[in-house]
Amino acid sequence: FVPALLLCYFLPSLLTTFGVVDPETSRLYFIASRFLLPAALVLLTVGVRSSRRRARAAQSRRSDAAAQAESWRRLYMRRDELLVQWSRYETDVALMIDYPVMTDYTDPVVRDVIVAMQDIRAAEAEALGLGRGPAEASKLFRAVNRFEVAFLTAEKYARRCGQSKLNAAERSKLAGARQALNIILDGAATPSEVDAAYRSLRGSLRGIIDLPDRAVADLEAHTRQSLGIHPHGS
Repeated sequence: FVPALLLCYFLPSLLTTFGVVDPETSRLYFIASRFLLPAALVLLTVGVRSSRRRARAAQSRRSDAAAQAESWRRLYMRRDELLVQWSRYETDVALMIDYPVMTDYTDPVVRDVIVAMQDIRAAEAEALGLGRGPAEASKLFRAVNRFEVAFLTAEKYARRCGQSKLNAAERSKLAGARQALNIILDGAATPSEVDAAYRSLRGSLRGIIDLPDRAVADLEAHTRQSLGIHPHGS
């Protein structure tokens, strides 16, 4: 690539120097120096400014992309923190016993949490299919906000209710289940006591709280640990 400025200025000089063009009879050098050279300087100035604008635009796009990526990262981090808080009520048997309403998905307050969680999944699926644009980020942001409000509302509601929605017989069973859980988690009970506590716990919860699979797996892991039974290969 040869700059136009170089051609407009030096090419006529070379042609006259080597005798290709007679400077006495030709007006090539005059035209080049009076017209072509100023025009080339103007074009060079315009080109430099255009290059700077393109560079600034590219830098702006990179900055916008970095800011958008950081916004998505923070949004996903906030979503994950909220989902972890909600998952405690699906895995922590003690919380389920103390606040059983959080496992009652027919309760309107708790159902709002489930609906809000589904909205998050829908917004994530849309972002995956359409790309992580501002509109998709805004939709997921609103979905996460709705989930946070619904979850905090349900948590306050559950702590206010406690076991008050249960009858006396059900509360008595949950009290026994809590004692059995304490034996399992205590670590000082004998294997026979742990085994009896596990059976008592599952029996007491039957018909009152349906333990999710993750909670059952976690409970069984604690029970095996208390019984001194290690997973295969450990």
